[in-house]
Amino acid sequence: MKYTQDEIKSFISRTNEELILKDPQPVLDDLGVEYKEIGNDCYRMNLRNERTPSAFISLKNGIWKYKDFGNGNGGNIVNIVMDATGKDFKSALNYSLQKLGVTNHLEDALNAQSQSYTLSDADRERIRQQREANKQKESSHTISKVTTIYDVSTNQLALDYLKARGIHKIPPHMKIINGEYTNRYGETKRAFGVGVLTKDGTGADIHFLKKVGDLKTMSFGKKDISFFPNSNSNKVAIFESKMDYAAAYQQMPLDNVNVVIANSSSNSHKIAELLKKENLTQNVMMFNQNDLAGYKFVAEVAKNANLTNFKSINYDVRNEYQKDINDLLLDGEKLADRIMERPLIYFEQIKESLQGIQDMQSKPLDTVIKEKNAEFQYSKNSLREQLGKNSSKSTNIY
Repeated sequence: MKYTQDEIKSFISRTNEELILKDPQPVLDDLGVEYKEIGNDCYRMNLRNERTPSAFISLKNGIWKYKDFGNGNGGNIVNIVMDATGKDFKSALNYSLQKLGVTNHLEDALNAQSQSYTLSDADRERIRQQREANKQKESSHTISKVTTIYDVSTNQLALDYLKARGIHKIPPHMKIINGEYTNRYGETKRAFGVGVLTKDGTGADIHFLKKVGDLKTMSFGKKDISFFPNSNSNKVAIFESKMDYAAAYQQMPLDNVNVVIANSSSNSHKIAELLKKENLTQNVMMFNQNDLAGYKFVAEVAKNANLTNFKSINYDVRNEYQKDINDLLLDGEKLADRIMERPLIYFEQIKESLQGIQDMQSKPLDTVIKEKNAEFQYSKNSLREQLGKNSSKSTNIY
């Protein structure tokens, strides 16, 4: 049976999609590659007899990706086999498929009288479950843990840092959190900052008091949302970050409400599940950040939790782009004056508009908005200047 180019591409795509979901350890073992497990989501490999191995294959967004920082090579497990053995692509692919127990759908189709090239519902569900399992494995992070927790009041450096951000009243759930993690070279490192424990109390999300390289935040243990319940209230305040929570605490009465902190805008589905499970969908207040991710976050929470009505902070979408609750606090804004009740469609429309702008531009969205604001400010100043010249020529009508 002859297959069209689209059908052949579909067979190859199915095979590759399943291959990159598989834990590569059986191939590394069979190759005899010297490697070390870094946590449960990364292998550091010595492919070129280096004194300090610089090749890694690790889970990124649920799939296994390969990168050799020593020579710049990358890809997936097939590329590792090629680099380690010198095999050509087809031989390395078939070897990897065999060792990982993945079907070569193209070969099966060519060797059979007929073969369906479409994904069945069972295929889709199996792939979805494997990807989800990989994401859980990726986020479990046995390579990091919380070691000690202290009150913020015991650390003057933390108090000074928070005061500089306008935070004088320390929320009860914000702590000094110390932790350990293993870096990509297998070395144990320590870090600390102000932060909150995650929902199960074993992990944490912290904000460094000083940036570590490009990093401002870090997770210890399993990446998760934070939830601080209040059994006497059905009100819930939802924040994207712990610093948003701390900033809002300066003005808002949050001691008597349920508090949820996403710790990442990608955790919107977890928050939606929590709201439904705890029956907290009737009196919701969103403290979102004013950027594309923030509007996506609110839209996804509201849609997945079936929220009919909810309140949120109002921003000037363009002129205050990338501002958050802490920025509003530092600007002297009264948060209570910013609270508005809006339907889900409002956030979906802003999300789609911002996404459309980003998709049409080759520049990041924040850069585009800054340029537009600068153009607007220039036009406004020019108009003022022109009005000033014209007014000097006018006569007093009184």
